[in-house]
Amino acid sequence: MFRDIAVAVFAVDGDEPAIAAAEVVAANGEADLTAILLELTPDPVYTMEGVMVSSMWAEVLTDARKGFAKERAALETRAKRGVKPFAVREMEASAGLAPGDAAVQARHADLTVMLRPGGAPVADYRRAIFESILFSSGRPVLLVPPDWRAGAIGRKIAVAWNGKREAARALADAAPLLEQADEIVVITVDAKPGADGVGPAPGADIAAHLARRGLKVELRNLDGLGRPHGETLIAGAQAWGADLLVMGGYGRARVREMVFGGVTRAVVDTAPLPVFMSH
Repeated sequence: MFRDIAVAVFAVDGDEPAIAAAEVVAANGEADLTAILLELTPDPVYTMEGVMVSSMWAEVLTDARKGFAKERAALETRAKRGVKPFAVREMEASAGLAPGDAAVQARHADLTVMLRPGGAPVADYRRAIFESILFSSGRPVLLVPPDWRAGAIGRKIAVAWNGKREAARALADAAPLLEQADEIVVITVDAKPGADGVGPAPGADIAAHLARRGLKVELRNLDGLGRPHGETLIAGAQAWGADLLVMGGYGRARVREMVFGGVTRAVVDTAPLPVFMSH
């Protein structure tokens, strides 16, 4: 079971979907929840000659910290509104150092919840922090759509399966959620029989593995019909009525995905349902 969950917060109002989702997952597992307020300080102010303007920088930093204090007060108020109050912790860091610091914070929890970067405010910072947590924390991440409304998470779980290490890692990390699910569907996209992990009958081996654990599971092998795999995967999960998608993140280099596109990037940018991701 997940006993210690963290939710990353930039601004209380904007991150409400992530906070609400974290509360749902925490309640399902009777876990403790901590909201980490990410306070990204602005970069120092320099003149054209490269000299830092001390007085201007101090003023900018002071204004930023006033904003942080308001968000901290708002978050503490929000923490008391739920069925079970949650803890609040601050993480102040420069924008450049924040991703690494966030990964360290994530190591101290079983799961980190945050809004998915695509479509959310300060998307560039969110993406950098998400990727750092995914690659450097050793922990899974739950990404929540910016327009998600409170509801069930983990009753009907879709598992994206391509037979690769990242997919297996995500499946192992998601075990506490899978064990509580009412239904599970394993989804493959354009999978061909082979010895590369999917086996002679794509998805059948991993579905059998889940069934041996006493889980109710079915298998759906989807034909992408020429569409990108990420689009097909999302459409398949939605058509089945999934309230959570479990998948491995970045099976190939991030730079390659940025240039050519990829399943992870499509899901991070557009997924309309919560996504549990590991690498």
